[in-house]
Formats: sequence, structure tokens, C-alpha cells
Amino acid sequence: MKMKPTENDDDKIQNAKKELREYRDSIKYIEEKQNDAEELRTRIEKTTKTIKSTPSGKGYDPDKAPFEESLDKIQEIEKDCYKKLQELLLKKYSVENKIEQLEQPYKSILYLKYIRGINLYDISRDLGYSYRHTKRVHQEAIEKYANL
Repeated sequence: MKMKPTENDDDKIQNAKKELREYRDSIKYIEEKQNDAEELRTRIEKTTKTIKSTPSGKGYDPDKAPFEESLDKIQEIEKDCYKKLQELLLKKYSVENKIEQLEQPYKSILYLKYIRGINLYDISRDLGYSYRHTKRVHQEAIEKYANL
């Protein structure tokens, strides 16, 4: 018979869910920032090609200010990505270490859901479980993760 979780257990479970969601969200955030930087790089490359193909003359270059501004923006995004990546690496080590301590199928379900970003429907199909069973095992996995 399964015992009802205490208030302290509920807090642990909520913290575990929060930690796993933050990990997943941080990965998505970094990917978006990297996409932003790549988009700016592409714009700069196009602008650079345009600038190089136009005849040059002495004097003020009106394209230079936006060009330099874009370079600054890319550097700012890259610094932010680097900082977030450092934080994420620490979280990644902690989260993956905890998941690795679990037995199967708990380990697989948490890994697939939070590290790989796969939803429970697809996980249940991939592992050959019913969705209902996968959802129940996921909840048990969160409880076990919370008590590590």
C-alpha cells in the first residue's frame, strides 16, 4: 500500500519538477539565443557582401553604424549564451547524475522527457507501454528523483 506523501514530500516533488523543467527550458533558451546570433550573422554577411559590391568612396559610410551595432549585438548574445551555457552545464551534471542513479524504467522516462524533450505519448509508444502506465511511472520517477 502506497503512503500518502507528506507536505515535505510534496515540496520535494515540486522542487524536483521545477528543477527538471528549468533544465529543459534552459536548453530551449540557449538554442533560441544561438539561433538569434546565427540570424544576425547571416544578416551581417549579406550586408557585408552588399557593401563590398558597391563602389567605395571616401567619407561617411551610412551602413557602418548598423553593421557595428549588429556586431555588438552578436557579441552580447554570445556572452549571454556562454554564461547560460556555464550555468546549464552545472545543472546538466546535477540533473543527469540524479537521473542516472534511478533504476529502469524511471531512468529512461525522465531522461527521454527532460533531457531529450520527448512527450509522454511518444515515450509510451517508444517504450511499448500504455500512456496511462507511462504517466504513472513518470510520477513515481519524479518522486524517486525528489528523494535523491
